[in-house]
Amino acid sequence: MLRLVAITIATVLAGSCREPFILLGGASPRAVARARAMQVFSALGARVTDPLRDAKYDTARIKIARAAMIPSRVWDDTGAWTSSSASRRTLLVSGHFAAPRYRLDAVRVAPLPAQPAESRHIINLNRLSEDAYSWDTEVVYSLGNAPASEIAAFTRALFAAGEGRHERDVRADYGAVAPRTAAAMGQFFVVDSIRTSVFADSSTLATFAVTMRPDIIQARLPRFADYARRYLLTAKTSWTLTDRNGAQFLEIAGDEGHIIMRVRTRRGVIVAMNGPVVPMPDSLTLNGALTMKVRRFTAGFRDYHAEFTFIRTEHESSWSIISRREPDWVLPLATERLLRTPLRRPFQGSGSLFRIGVRDSVGGQTVLLRRLHLEVQESAILRFVGRLGSTAMGDYQGRAEKEMDIWLQEVFAGIVADLGALGTP
Repeated sequence: MLRLVAITIATVLAGSCREPFILLGGASPRAVARARAMQVFSALGARVTDPLRDAKYDTARIKIARAAMIPSRVWDDTGAWTSSSASRRTLLVSGHFAAPRYRLDAVRVAPLPAQPAESRHIINLNRLSEDAYSWDTEVVYSLGNAPASEIAAFTRALFAAGEGRHERDVRADYGAVAPRTAAAMGQFFVVDSIRTSVFADSSTLATFAVTMRPDIIQARLPRFADYARRYLLTAKTSWTLTDRNGAQFLEIAGDEGHIIMRVRTRRGVIVAMNGPVVPMPDSLTLNGALTMKVRRFTAGFRDYHAEFTFIRTEHESSWSIISRREPDWVLPLATERLLRTPLRRPFQGSGSLFRIGVRDSVGGQTVLLRRLHLEVQESAILRFVGRLGSTAMGDYQGRAEKEMDIWLQEVFAGIVADLGALGTP
């Protein structure tokens, strides 16, 4: 999860500027705001600093990943779980930074994080019937004491970075304000263009174009570069957010490593991309498509639609995605004769849930949280899909994963250093 968050932040920051860094402090005095922001990114950087997993967790995570589509393979494997009952298996993991690296251990009891960079991972596998199972996971990762509302403001500011500005101004700003961040991200991302159109209603339509360039990092981090070239550059994806009337509020597309994001904002608020200025509501539809090559096969989906909800309370800011409608699958011809009914299982009943956000508590830590609920029904077609996933996971785990962590740690170290420099003339 942290790696996905890190790459997302890095991609958007590539076209950002001073305002998001400052807004992470909310209405706090500048020194307090800077300290809170540095704490958040230091905690994120700690997670990817040479992670060390104990033997049980290192083995368990690989077994569980390979059995995601066929859970029966790992159900009776005691080496994958820290506790079990008649209908449930549980893996509990505790994480913390122990200089000079991050440590993760499989444990029987794990308290909630109490210090920055502490984490708790819970993976539950429930048996629903002879061939049906549900995965329920919860991960909480401590970011320090920056209130959730301030981190949410930072996220919104990232999307409004181009508002009322020209490309040369944005480039000059992040080059001057965040030179170390730009240098670290420039090892993998290149900002092709930042196009802005300012309308009479004071709104701005911004188009950010970024390209992944693994060739830049090939000599220093070859396995990460090879993995990116094999999987990320062959992926094609497109995502939009729309309201009940069909108005579009965000567009992100990727093809052969070229990433395009289009967003329209007014006074820091995302509004409808076309027509009158309509603020983005809390309830939307997420529409998407994704295909990726795994060895000689192309697999993925299109015509995906899910319920996307912003959860905004005094102490939490989260995104909730509930999938109740089966997409149109893109699978190799070799699967045409296989029964596809089991592919509908995750979308039946209450559907599948993915939730990610930040939550704080009075006097406690603010945590990055993730929750997942997914039901699967074992079948021949899921065995095939599972083999594709295992292949991609196997290519990633090991040296490619370690090298990606090296780059991400450099990105977060650059952000922390640039934030520290904001306080100097």
